[in-house]
Amino acid sequence: MKDIIANTQKDFYEDPKKWGKKHHRIDLNRATLTTRAVPRDAKKILELGSGDGIVFNKLRKAGHDPVAFDISRIALKHIESNKLIQGTANNLPFSSNSFDLVIACEVLEHIPNVAFSSVLEEIKRVAKKYILITVPYNEKLKINYACCQKCGCIFNGAYHVRSFQKDDIKFLFKNFRCIKMNEIVRILNPDRTFSFELYIRQHIANEYLYIGPSVKCPLCSSLVNEKTNRNWIGWIASGIRYIYRIFNRKNTPLWYLAVYKKINAK
Repeated sequence: MKDIIANTQKDFYEDPKKWGKKHHRIDLNRATLTTRAVPRDAKKILELGSGDGIVFNKLRKAGHDPVAFDISRIALKHIESNKLIQGTANNLPFSSNSFDLVIACEVLEHIPNVAFSSVLEEIKRVAKKYILITVPYNEKLKINYACCQKCGCIFNGAYHVRSFQKDDIKFLFKNFRCIKMNEIVRILNPDRTFSFELYIRQHIANEYLYIGPSVKCPLCSSLVNEKTNRNWIGWIASGIRYIYRIFNRKNTPLWYLAVYKKINAK
């Protein structure tokens, strides 16, 4: 995926339709497990990418008093707190070692390539002791590809630009040691497909299934919210996927959760 996705992120995150919805129980489960993983000696907490507060509210209920930080002013309006800061993660407005713990849940997979290294450096800079992240589990980015019907641009509809595996996560933050890594929130067949069916659907049937009221093309900014007209090849691919899900029933994690501790931190 090209870094052109960075050009549409502001519009994507400032879309009122994206925020303030009722959270799914699966996401609430992730937020609960994230809160439980907070180290006991972490007092000052910064949450990057707070969104509309799904993890932030769980932290508050658990007795923590975190700072919420997000790129979206619209999202932060849904959080009831006097510790709300809007900005970008590659230029955090905090001094070094300001927080015992920095949390970034479902954030790193969205960071454009041009900013990824600087975001990691900023997280390390402001984290005095710990870093806690969650990222999608071995995500197949192509599954959520969308296709703009006006200009033909193909992109990940959730604006995810990278996938993570265990080795990627373990050594993500230099000078921090990974002290915990869990695969969390298992559900039945989250991938919904396999490579052969995906190839038929996208490359032969020209069918891309990711649509939504806040999905915008990164090239022309057109909304991608209409279903593709399905042809007979698409119906065959759909049947293959249905059979695959019947005979390949397995529980798979949705996310990785990892906690890091700064080397030589007191």
